[in-house]
Amino acid sequence: TWTDAISYAYNKNVSGRKGWRLPTVEELASLVDPTQSNPALPSGHPFTNVQSGVYWSAAAPASVTDLAWLVYFGNGNVGYGNKSGGGYVWCVRGGQGYDGQ
Repeated sequence: TWTDAISYAYNKNVSGRKGWRLPTVEELASLVDPTQSNPALPSGHPFTNVQSGVYWSAAAPASVTDLAWLVYFGNGNVGYGNKSGGGYVWCVRGGQGYDGQ
């Protein structure tokens, strides 16, 4: 769930490095190459184990509290899904951080 994803990122510790978070929807969408699919990432990208599913972002639409923004890496579409649904987590460090919504 989205809540589990937030918690997972917040508690992540990699080689003693803490401070992980979910990315903004803009950060996730910036990785997409719409000419590619399954996953929709540029050729030669440096990432491993990227799934062609939905990845949670840190943000929720302002007017609907039970939804959160996500990016579908099967085709690169951006949308939103119910926070109680399942999704993948792409943890990042630094930058904007979780906004509390």
